[in-house]
Amino acid sequence: MNVTEDLMKAFGFDQPILITEGLLKMIFGSAETLLCFDTNQFEDYSKIVADRFDPEKKAARCRDVFPKDCEKAFDMGARLARKDA
Repeated sequence: MNVTEDLMKAFGFDQPILITEGLLKMIFGSAETLLCFDTNQFEDYSKIVADRFDPEKKAARCRDVFPKDCEKAFDMGARLARKDA
């Protein structure tokens, strides 16, 4: 998701996500949502004109936060795989 968590909430993007998760819980008994914020949209920001993005902040977030998000996704996958095993 190429917005920050604060912007997601300010724009109300969290509401459809929460509603969908709630519906899935009602139907299937459980559901989890994993959101990744402020993701990279371009591999190399120096090759494009995208003035609204700070390439240094994007690089730092990709380096520092994205690996943790990937770990959370892996852990979620492992939990989901174990539920019916």
